[in-house]
This record gives sequence, structure tokens and C-alpha cells, in this order.
Amino acid sequence: MSRFLRASLGADFGYMPGEQPSDDGGWLKLNSNESPLPPSSTVAAAVAGAAAELARYPSPVAEPLRSALARLHVVDPEQVFVANGADQVLDCCFRAYASPGDTVVRTEPGYSLIPVLAALFSANDHAVAVEPDGSLPADFALRPGVLRVVVNPNSPTGRWIEPATLEAQLWEAGGIVAIDEAYSDFAPASCVPLLPAHPNWLVIRTLSKSHALAGLRVGYALGDRPLIADLNAVRDSYPVDRCAIAGAMAALEDRAHHRLIVSTVLRERARLSDRLDALGWRVEPSHANFVFASPPPGISAVAVAARLRDERILVRHFTAPGLDGFLRITVGDERATDRVLAVIAALNG
Repeated sequence: MSRFLRASLGADFGYMPGEQPSDDGGWLKLNSNESPLPPSSTVAAAVAGAAAELARYPSPVAEPLRSALARLHVVDPEQVFVANGADQVLDCCFRAYASPGDTVVRTEPGYSLIPVLAALFSANDHAVAVEPDGSLPADFALRPGVLRVVVNPNSPTGRWIEPATLEAQLWEAGGIVAIDEAYSDFAPASCVPLLPAHPNWLVIRTLSKSHALAGLRVGYALGDRPLIADLNAVRDSYPVDRCAIAGAMAALEDRAHHRLIVSTVLRERARLSDRLDALGWRVEPSHANFVFASPPPGISAVAVAARLRDERILVRHFTAPGLDGFLRITVGDERATDRVLAVIAALNG
């Protein structure tokens, strides 16, 4: 960091993404919750076609993608905000609703980008510990705050709160409620059908996971028209480029491939979880595209991560207290599951 960086941010400021090694190094990446399968075969052609029009700006509201997402979720286009990944949607929530000194309420554990955004916008970051079963504490909705963020399914634990239960827990919440559903397609249900009853709710989704478009960066929010207008008022001029819009359109249209990605994750998630459990690991219930698990006594999470890395397999280890004994392992395809389990089984002797 330079001496010019805002002193309030601190020397270690910044979001730490999962390691991104070179694409040609033979690595098995199970550290960033990417799709186990490539995107639909139609995506590349759509992106190439859009590249012919790069001399012109894209639609500032990402049409025709915005309307396609509206049809998918049975809402009006004016209820959809599209941005450069779900991270930018969260960024715009802070831009629109959190003035310096305002309090933002979030869960702990939760998505580690949220406290980074709070610091960036000089907001008061108020972390509230979830219950041992992953549910919200009884007073979560009553904590004062202009914005509260719930990640459901949770990251990094994978735990999921059923929408009706979450609705009851958030019913009295003031301010804006942002429900980050990045992993919702791997869970039994979404909060999107509850939106008409909650004009202060935003549901945030992404095409990175279940549509395999992490490299194109497309995220979106659904909510009441005034809230979407708020987000559009603070967004970048043209947040989603032409290639991303075209690729996302192609991915949405290939429903069969989307189902294949989801079914692959559900099958391999169950297999990975069951096998780790049989090997003596503590495995958290997951409704996401990853498994959060702790090795048996006598084997540290750090040691397992290091051994896997020796075999060119990357998983995610978090150093925060309470999380440091666990590894987050992205669910891969059948061969990926076999490969990671072979290394872990060998550690058990």
C-alpha cells in the first residue's frame, strides 16, 4: 500500500479472493465456488457475435438481458437491476443506502466482502453471530441499521434458512434488507416469491455459479420499482458490457444445461459430504455448491489444505476464529470429487 491510501482503511485493507492460478497449470480449483461444468455451448458463439459491436456502448440497463431476467422471475423489467456481478450489486446497495457513519447489519459468519464495503463507504459494520444451527438470532431484525445483509445459503458455511422462516425472522426489519442468493439454485427454494409483500427487500442473484459464467461477471437484484430506481441512480454508466449481456442471454435460454449443472452439483455434493463424514470429518449441512467441513482430531485444516495444494488441488481455508478449523471445498464433477477424496483418504492412513 502507498502512503496516500486513506488511513481509515488500514494497511491490510481489501477483499481477499480465492487464489487464481494460471489456467494451464493442471490445477484443480475447488476454492472459488465456480461451476463444475463449462457454460452452455451456445455462450461462446453469442459472445463472439457481440464482439462485432464493441464500438458501441451497451444498454445502460443491460437490455435485452434485463427483460429476460424479468420473464424468468415473473416480474416487470423495472424490478430488475443488472450489474457487473453480484458484488457490484452489493456495492450499489452501499452507495444508495449507507451514508458515512450509518450502521449496516450483517451476519457472522457471512460473505467477507461486506465488511470491506462497510469500511470503503465509512459505514459502521455491525456483525451479528448466527445461531449454532445457522439461523438468525431473535433480535437480528431489531438491530438498528439502514441496510442489513443476509446471505442465504450462507457463505462460507452453506447453511440455508427456509424462506418462510427467514420471512418471519425479518418481518420487523427496518431499512433495506438485502438477501444474497448467490447459491440459491442449489437450495430447495428462493425468497423471490416473497418480494411482493416486502417493499424494502432486495434479492440478489448471480449467473456465476449455476450458469457457469464467473468469467463474464453478471449479477442482478430483484425488488420493488423504487428500490431498483435507487440502484440505477448510483450505478456506473454502463455496468454490463455487450459480451456479458449476450453470453448471459445464451446461458439463460439453455435451460437443459442449467439443470445439468445443478444436478451435477447436488449429486457430487452429497457424495463428497457422505464420504467426508465416513472419514470422520465434521460436515456442515450445505445447500450451496460447496462443502464446509472440519478434519477429524489430530489433522489440522491447514495441513490438509497444504497437502491438497501439493497435489495441485486448491481449497479455501479461512483464518477467522471459529472458521479456522474448517475447509470450504467447492463441489466439482465426478472426477474432481474422486481426486480430492483420494488425497484426503490417504491422510487418514
